[in-house]
Amino acid sequence: MKHRKGLSAADRQARSQLHQLLEQADGLAHGSLIRMARRCGNPKCRCALQGQKHQSWCLGVTENGRTRMKHIPRPQEDTVTRWVSNYQQARRLLEIISTEAWKHLQRTKE
Repeated sequence: MKHRKGLSAADRQARSQLHQLLEQADGLAHGSLIRMARRCGNPKCRCALQGQKHQSWCLGVTENGRTRMKHIPRPQEDTVTRWVSNYQQARRLLEIISTEAWKHLQRTKE
């Protein structure tokens, strides 16, 4: 079944979900959350004395062939996790919309 604009039901649904996501999301972040373990440099710290490294999250993204890493402070971990999830969901919806556009082009070609 086609809408009067010629959009399929899957296309309309993906567009609607994308619109809702963008309206409700407090942010979108491209990248991957990476758990890092490192030493702080303090010679009296447990990481130097006992080998127990400090755990923290970083946001990693590759741009122009270079990887960038940004440390995520503990109070912002939940927020950045939500932003990355929002971005991944938006990207998935855009892929559905793109697939429907390709299908439409194939139908009009024939």
